[in-house]
Amino acid sequence: MMIKVFEDFNFSRVGQMQSLLESHGIHTFLKNEFGSSVVGELPFVEVIPQLFVLEEKDLEKAKELLAQEVPATQPGAAWTCSGCGSEVDGNFTQCWNCGNTV
Repeated sequence: MMIKVFEDFNFSRVGQMQSLLESHGIHTFLKNEFGSSVVGELPFVEVIPQLFVLEEKDLEKAKELLAQEVPATQPGAAWTCSGCGSEVDGNFTQCWNCGNTV
């Protein structure tokens, strides 16, 4: 049984997480390792690198290890600056145009 525990468009990041789990004795499988070569020919959701744990008994430990390495907060939604009306990416809390904050 394979259980997906991590995915990221950045293959290097997925490889780092695989190395982390493997260094703790957790057996993994990497899917779409070479998916970047077919981006554009297939939908991106079918080629995103994905990391799987091979044994259910390792799932909780894998989640704990990944939680320590992956930021708990994900970027929020884009927002509109109340100062100038510019759209600001959700990764930022300060407007790129006028410096106003959320």
